[in-house]
Amino acid sequence: MSKSLSPEAVEALRRLSDVGVGQAPPQLAQSVMAELLASGLVAEAGSGDVEINCSGRQYLSGDCD
Repeated sequence: MSKSLSPEAVEALRRLSDVGVGQAPPQLAQSVMAELLASGLVAEAGSGDVEINCSGRQYLSGDCD
């Protein structure tokens, strides 16, 4: 993809991708969360958390279910 992310945002996206069902998402810095939200790679999940979406998974792997 053409979106360029900071190394911190890429690492956060990888950590979000590793979260299993029912697990708490990792705590992210506000600036990293804002960068990922602005890029459309995560969605707000409530209580200040975000979760990776299809676009985020495509950014990491190039495919999406």
